[in-house]
Amino acid sequence: MDKIEVDEFPVEVRSRFLAAHVFAGADLGMWSLGANRELYYSTCANEKEFWSFLELSSCMDFLYESGRVWDRPVILSDQVGLVWIAEHMVDNGRWVCLVLMGPFFLSKTSVKYIEDSLREKVSSVFMRRQMMRTLSMVPVITLSMMNQYAKMLHYTLTSERILPMDFIYQDERTKQFAGEEEETRTVIQSDPERVMNGEILLLKAITDGNMNYKQIFSQRQDFESELVSATGNTLRDVRNTVLVFNALCCRAAIEGGIPIKTAKEIELRYNTEIERTNTITELKNVNAGMLDEYVRRVHDGKANPMISRTIQECCDYIRANVTKPLNVEEIACRMGYTAYYFTKKFYKEMGIKVSDYIKQARIEYAKVALMTSGKSIQEISDQLQFGTRNYFSKVFHEVVGVTPAAYRERTERKEQE
Repeated sequence: MDKIEVDEFPVEVRSRFLAAHVFAGADLGMWSLGANRELYYSTCANEKEFWSFLELSSCMDFLYESGRVWDRPVILSDQVGLVWIAEHMVDNGRWVCLVLMGPFFLSKTSVKYIEDSLREKVSSVFMRRQMMRTLSMVPVITLSMMNQYAKMLHYTLTSERILPMDFIYQDERTKQFAGEEEETRTVIQSDPERVMNGEILLLKAITDGNMNYKQIFSQRQDFESELVSATGNTLRDVRNTVLVFNALCCRAAIEGGIPIKTAKEIELRYNTEIERTNTITELKNVNAGMLDEYVRRVHDGKANPMISRTIQECCDYIRANVTKPLNVEEIACRMGYTAYYFTKKFYKEMGIKVSDYIKQARIEYAKVALMTSGKSIQEISDQLQFGTRNYFSKVFHEVVGVTPAAYRERTERKEQE
């Protein structure tokens, strides 16, 4: 039997087929929009009502104001809790349209939260009631299913596979709904055995310091969507899940050779970051950074077996405290050595002075801040204790080869390509 290749069919035809199937299977609508936000077609049952929700939110502005072509799935969310998936349709290098899938909820959203959100935007009681009736018809899907639909959309538009870690998430820093537990709740059970297998594979990657862990990460989507609690507050449930995962990662890192004290400091730091998050997007970013740090710490320890545990702990302490004043004498005292003996020991094992290692650790932090935050170069310089912007730029150029401004510009240009 001949294998059917998706790209044998025009991309417009493929997208129409997908629209029909997701609507039939999950009551999930699809939309096609032009360059000026004009609506070409929609399969949404309540098109006019949900179009108004879309326009009221910042989702449309996020998609259009950057002027970029979205070549992978973009996950959008608004203050009410509605979620959308978007990606551009491109045919032979020609921009055709913007395709949206949604809206949907990732869980049973708090009725109280929705009412409060609408009260801020809509003064009419009658209109709010109408909107509440409309929102009651929004389909509810799991995080795992959202990932599957986004992957289906991307494959339909490009004939290429994609991993959820490559999705783009709208960075909308609004308060997530945290409402009262609902009287009825649909709990979707995943395959426990498959979840456990994915967890084992991922934790083994940490223990081994396997830098190819992202390939394993793509195999654990069921584990990622398996919540450890069901309070009715989605953000709280995802927080709890990431907290438990952090504890598991900490144990795996200790088994991989990281000193217990260091691993526990990392766990505590990420627990604090997890509790400070306000959106599921922020939680996903924290989770990804946490996993990467555990794997890298184990990998670095295994790659440098001649480095003593004391010096490893010292390096861990420096990296964890780059935003604080760091003094060689105080670090030596913390490690139980005199400054003279400590500096000699550090240089012998690391091949670099303690002061230079501190500079390099701060520059690595600065690179991440330049890529992921909107902080000014002066703010980053102050945060990392460089004193002046000129000195920060000088050290950054010595380590990276370009100035902080040039590094940020180059990174932004790569993201847009």
